[in-house]
Amino acid sequence: MIAPRRVLVYAGTVSAVLAAWWILAATGAVAPLLLPSIGSVWQVLAALAGEPSRLVEPIGTTLRETGAAFAIAALLALPIGVLTGSSRLLRRAYEPFLTSLNALPLVILYPVLAATLGVGSQSKIVLGTLYAFFPIAIAAVRATANVDARLIVAARTMGATRGQWLRAVVLPAVLGPVLAAMRVSLGLALVTVIAAEFIAGAAGIGYQLGTTSQGLDSPGLFAWIVIACLVTVAVNLLFSATTHLLQKGVQR
Repeated sequence: MIAPRRVLVYAGTVSAVLAAWWILAATGAVAPLLLPSIGSVWQVLAALAGEPSRLVEPIGTTLRETGAAFAIAALLALPIGVLTGSSRLLRRAYEPFLTSLNALPLVILYPVLAATLGVGSQSKIVLGTLYAFFPIAIAAVRATANVDARLIVAARTMGATRGQWLRAVVLPAVLGPVLAAMRVSLGLALVTVIAAEFIAGAAGIGYQLGTTSQGLDSPGLFAWIVIACLVTVAVNLLFSATTHLLQKGVQR
């Protein structure tokens, strides 16, 4: 659960942003083309809410692409990270390599992906997978390397099977850092997919952002920015709740 104080902080931050937005738009300090009024953006949001298909289809497309990218990244990164972290030789050889690749602006690969895979979902999923892969892999490497070997030896000495000491010793030690990295990776996958849809897409939240931007439709653009923010917050909250339940289950 979110603590009441955190809720107040979040509410205060949102209120401050909305107040600054209203003042800048009402006083004309920023041109309406660059910063539309809150009322005009609200009208667009209300119109979209009145036609659910105009919201469901773009959001559904983006979430499907993000989910696929995140799932592929996790399925690849976890075993690779654990395997690399369990060997000193592999860790010394590949951890710097993974860290270096993680620092690269992989979005520059998108024109190549779009040329080879097309501007549909496949290129977005691959790019999202690349961005989501490295934080999980690096966290798995470091978490596995930091597991106290003496605890494993003690568990095996007491007759624990491989499955038992993996569950009782390794999993609790690795789970926290890996889940934290997965939360970051999920956010990266979502942002990357939206960016790819914006650059060259035919559907999704990013496509809507690009369409309204090119059409100089400022209220529509800001409405989709608000929607993108709300989707990001909802995905983050859902993942946090899921991982909280998972951690409680493991601790039991």
